[in-house]
Amino acid sequence: MVFTMTACGGGGESAKDTFTAIDSEWYGIDCYQLDSTSGFTSMVAAPLFQWDPEQGKMVDYVCTNWQVSEDGKTATFDVPEGMKYSTGEQVEPEDVVASIEHGQKVSPYNSGYQNIKKMTVDGRTVTCQLSHYRSELEYYLTSGFLVVIDKDELDTMSDDELMWNSHPYGPYSIAEYVSGSEVKLVANEGWTCSNPLAENHGAMKIPNVNIRFNVEEFTQTEEFKNGTVDFLSGLSGDMYQELKDMEGIEIVDQSYPTLDYFELNTDKGIFQDINVRKALALAIDREAIAATSDGMLAPAYSLIIPKVQCFNEESEKWFKENLSGDPDQAKQLLADAGWADADGDGYLEKDGQKLEFTFYSWESSTDMIQAMADQLKKVGFKLNIETLDWNYIYEKISDNDYDSGIECLAWAEPMLLFDLFYYDQTENPGATKEYQELVDKAASEPDPEKRTELVGDLLSMMYENVNILPLTEELTYVAYTSDLQGYKTLVDGTSVFLDMTF
Repeated sequence: MVFTMTACGGGGESAKDTFTAIDSEWYGIDCYQLDSTSGFTSMVAAPLFQWDPEQGKMVDYVCTNWQVSEDGKTATFDVPEGMKYSTGEQVEPEDVVASIEHGQKVSPYNSGYQNIKKMTVDGRTVTCQLSHYRSELEYYLTSGFLVVIDKDELDTMSDDELMWNSHPYGPYSIAEYVSGSEVKLVANEGWTCSNPLAENHGAMKIPNVNIRFNVEEFTQTEEFKNGTVDFLSGLSGDMYQELKDMEGIEIVDQSYPTLDYFELNTDKGIFQDINVRKALALAIDREAIAATSDGMLAPAYSLIIPKVQCFNEESEKWFKENLSGDPDQAKQLLADAGWADADGDGYLEKDGQKLEFTFYSWESSTDMIQAMADQLKKVGFKLNIETLDWNYIYEKISDNDYDSGIECLAWAEPMLLFDLFYYDQTENPGATKEYQELVDKAASEPDPEKRTELVGDLLSMMYENVNILPLTEELTYVAYTSDLQGYKTLVDGTSVFLDMTF
């Protein structure tokens, strides 16, 4: 399928008039219907607000002046005048209301903002009546899954038509779409915004953008090296190793927060003893484990990693100081608990039981789990690796049929993570009524600073049991040519491209 439209050029000065990138595949531009978005989808469909990870709060972007009442039941924001779709129509507050209502009907993520029960417009101000406050709402308002589409298009187009024929508000619009291959974009001359993290609030300086996808890895690398492509998204490990030392390019960590962690079964086996669990935690050297990945992993010292909203730095510091990287203390804990190497094989025993367990891993994690096994052997543990598909690992943990197993969660908002961390619900010392009540309290707190404190309280509660432990953070890199200026990656891995120029 090929879709084209006539369009004019962008504004400002740039030495090159076209930016070419290789991205993951685009599946549509009505972001409400999507379950994932590609790196540059926000070029044509901008989020309503921007998350500022440095301040830990939501700031202006398309909409402005977000305010929540003290009781968390009313939220207000403004829709500034002067913003125009690529069609020339002005963005109106009624468009924002209609767009959110559209998402409440069609979005796979609509549970994150179904608490919006009523919206009214007074001038340029939108008032949202909330059934209750949930912090997930702020994540979706900044995530790119809530965007603005002209109410007239929402009223007249089918859901299928909206996927490629609508005109969301963004700094670019689609000039040509070739199914499964590429999209060509042209700058929206009517674009303005209020994003404080960028200097350029008007039309983009680079008038044309070409986004390609489904390009074979070797071709990506070669075209980038010869200058045909300006930007590569999501480098593989091999691509990262090949490009990282090249001159004339920039490689930056643009990872979506993705945590690898594991659970220990406290109902049976050696991990019924909390001192054994503590000894295991202390024996792990996460820096060495991450080093097995050729730069594609980083050590994780918190279940809420720094790229996640409301990251609690003190909790990360506490875990690092008290539950990691101290094999001597691990040996002492095991000795005090009565474990000793009676037969001289290097593994500890107690009452005829060996300090042994099975760790369920998926194939791609074998190297790092083997590194962990080698570390644990030095303090007397015998770790046996069994590889399974990820869904079978989760099934076994959920059924309480495991000793330990790797798990992974990728999400940028902490409350959903707290809801999902515990797959083993069988007499789990962590998945308690008190834990869920504290999750609900944190999710209902409108103040980001207070919510961050409650995130710390939740992590403290989890670490008391020493049965769910962070391991590594998965990394994703992007590469771009050094002549591209103004591209900014924030500390949470999101990008701000409004200042881009050559």
